[in-house]
Amino acid sequence: MPPLHIPSEEEVLGQGFAFKPSWWHRYVEPPWWPEALDRLPEVTSRPGYRRITRRDVFALSVDPTPEGRVGLLLGAYIWGTGESAFLVGRRVRTFTRTPLETVGKRLVNAADLMHTAGPIAAYESLLSRQDNHVKFMGPAFFTKYLYYAGGLQPTMQPQPLILDKFVARALNANFDGWALRDNGWSGATYGRYIRLAAEMAEQEGPPATPAGVEFALFKARP
Repeated sequence: MPPLHIPSEEEVLGQGFAFKPSWWHRYVEPPWWPEALDRLPEVTSRPGYRRITRRDVFALSVDPTPEGRVGLLLGAYIWGTGESAFLVGRRVRTFTRTPLETVGKRLVNAADLMHTAGPIAAYESLLSRQDNHVKFMGPAFFTKYLYYAGGLQPTMQPQPLILDKFVARALNANFDGWALRDNGWSGATYGRYIRLAAEMAEQEGPPATPAGVEFALFKARP
């Protein structure tokens, strides 16, 4: 096992970024815009900015309706984009190029599938040309959705985790036998990754968690 420092749950949940709600609000309006985003803490040194953490995004996961699932995905996009305003115009296409009613229905279906058949089946259903695929949403963001839709206390094993290019590069750099591309991973590859994270957390022992392993990999990216 590589010498990765696995952070505490509090450190994981506290990972956050500053953003301007106006960057996103112009594209996604109520009832799809979660009111909770307007109550996030302001960044006092940066007028117009608020801070969003993993814990804040998890708070959006309690609403299982299509509107709630779109709001959760939006929270994941905001958190995953952070201060990179130049990326917003490209990333909002997930919300503007497909009717949000359709997006919401597919997100509900994917979350339900995850809770019945597991995260690998849900992952595969969101891939291109599959039943729950949403145009312009790739694995880097739909794994964020699955991670947050699993809730703070996920019951499925292995647990859903975020897989993006930074985690993929860290896997390549820290483990033998990994040679992942920056995107386009199969369901089998996703399953291999989340099982590895579960095994590492179990070997480390409490309070290590699979999400802590994911965050450790993110921080260890080359």
